[in-house]
Amino acid sequence: MMVSNGQRALWTFLLYALAAPFFAGLGVVIFVALARATGLNSFVPDNVGGLGEAALATFVWSAVPSVLTGIILAAVVWRTGALSWMAAAAVAIIAFAGAALLLPLELHDARPYLAFLAGVVSIVVRQVLIQADIVPD
Repeated sequence: MMVSNGQRALWTFLLYALAAPFFAGLGVVIFVALARATGLNSFVPDNVGGLGEAALATFVWSAVPSVLTGIILAAVVWRTGALSWMAAAAVAIIAFAGAALLLPLELHDARPYLAFLAGVVSIVVRQVLIQADIVPD
């Protein structure tokens, strides 16, 4: 079955807008849980509450940079039909930085780590797109 670039772009946008916040929340929960379980509480900012609160706050806040990333990468996929991991990570980090400037984010010291997490989440979503045969490898 032949898949058009328009269909690829639509699925790219949808997965970035809907799945990326979930993966971001999951990543924060894993990091906070591992840091607390291993006694490395100094890596977790003081104003981070419980795991559920951190996951929900991450999911809600990351919706804006995820949608921005989805829009830009959907345009890339629509134009080229493919998506490199470098473009996925770079766009996500830039979208996170833009959202961090515009939206309230209380974790000022954690911004570089959260930007890195945004890049990793973007690469994970790209891999989901590849595994689903939406974009070629």
